[in-house]
Amino acid sequence: MARTPQEIFDHHIHALVSRDVEALLTDYNDDSALITPAGVAKGVAGIRAAFSQLTDALADAVFDIKSQTYHGDVLLIEWTLDSPGFQVEGVDTFLFGDDSIRVQTISQSARPKG
Repeated sequence: MARTPQEIFDHHIHALVSRDVEALLTDYNDDSALITPAGVAKGVAGIRAAFSQLTDALADAVFDIKSQTYHGDVLLIEWTLDSPGFQVEGVDTFLFGDDSIRVQTISQSARPKG
């Protein structure tokens, strides 16, 4: 049975906070795309490379979702990430389908502390 967008997102956030890239990747498929200002990561292999860099940045960081707005298969979230060296504010959009995240966009602004 296919997961709902909320179930997919709940799994995604749990894997992200746990820094478990392999679990995170189960929410994508080879047709998925991750779009950021740095470019587009396509498919599981491309998304693996993008998130592998992220897990080091998440060490000792606190992730907080400020808002979640669903409309059918689309989700918009506002979030913050607080780490010892920097503060990040971001907005992600997700398009769900075929029991996966079909498209995710990430926009963020980082500020060093101190």
